[in-house]
Amino acid sequence: MSMKILSHSTKSLIRESIETILLISLIISVFHISLQNFQVEGSSMDPNIKEGNCVVAEKVTYWKKPELFSNYLHDNYIFDQPNRGEVVIFKFPNDPSRFFVKRIIAIEGDSVEIKYGNVYVNNIKIDEPYLTHLNSESEYLSPAIIGENQYYVLGDNRTGSNDSRNWGTISDEHIIGKYFFKYGSNICNSFLTSSKGLR
Repeated sequence: MSMKILSHSTKSLIRESIETILLISLIISVFHISLQNFQVEGSSMDPNIKEGNCVVAEKVTYWKKPELFSNYLHDNYIFDQPNRGEVVIFKFPNDPSRFFVKRIIAIEGDSVEIKYGNVYVNNIKIDEPYLTHLNSESEYLSPAIIGENQYYVLGDNRTGSNDSRNWGTISDEHIIGKYFFKYGSNICNSFLTSSKGLR
């Protein structure tokens, strides 16, 4: 009788252990699919995101629609598309091994220009409460129309950012995810994600 009880108890323990391992594996897989971890190198988004900060990119919001459902969904994204004012993490168009974090200023079809350091989208000066560093009053950009599936991005630290003013727009193919949150550099290298340099 005791042998049967022990055998039943052992089976239950093994089953519970397997279920726990599978659950943990599923949770880790979900984190890997939906989140990606980066450590900031440089001051292009200062002071909102500082050098050394760790940034998590949330990738689910910008999931692209499968080709199979192209006739049923009206845009390129399942949930939402990148919009003006959002901070995004993306691969540098000129070198996909490098990663950047910037703020979307203008989207497909928008007209963007810079006059006396102020940014105008569709001929309207945009309100940028997130800026603390003054723009260069001598900075100009002639009006330009943003192309299909393209985004014009700028760093919050305008005087210290390498962005669309230097190398043009990014496409939706470059975008990895939406800025989710930041945290201290001392816990950047977690077991959930690998930390990558972000400019």
